[in-house]
Amino acid sequence: MKGIAILITVAATFLGGFGSLLLKLGAAKFKLNIVALLKNYKLIAGLSLYVLASIMFIVALKYAELSLLYPIIALSYVWAVLLSIKYLNEKMSLNKWVGVAFIILGVALIGFGS
Repeated sequence: MKGIAILITVAATFLGGFGSLLLKLGAAKFKLNIVALLKNYKLIAGLSLYVLASIMFIVALKYAELSLLYPIIALSYVWAVLLSIKYLNEKMSLNKWVGVAFIILGVALIGFGS
């Protein structure tokens, strides 16, 4: 069951990364006005993905240790970076790529060490 919990957590991080992208897109039209907020579909979709990812993580926690699963959440940053390059045309510096590599390495070490 630990393997399933890891897969669920990785999937949740992907949803979280997409949620971040949608929050960024929705932020362009953000207003502190209830009608405007209800019409901001990208913002609502981003928040919905965050909620769904959180529910998935809760389910995963039922089957594996927090100390194993929580570091995997860092993959959300990796997905957010890749999605921001593809959909927002953001540029990456060498330092950012090194940081992404360290995140992936850290998650792999924790995963293989369990």
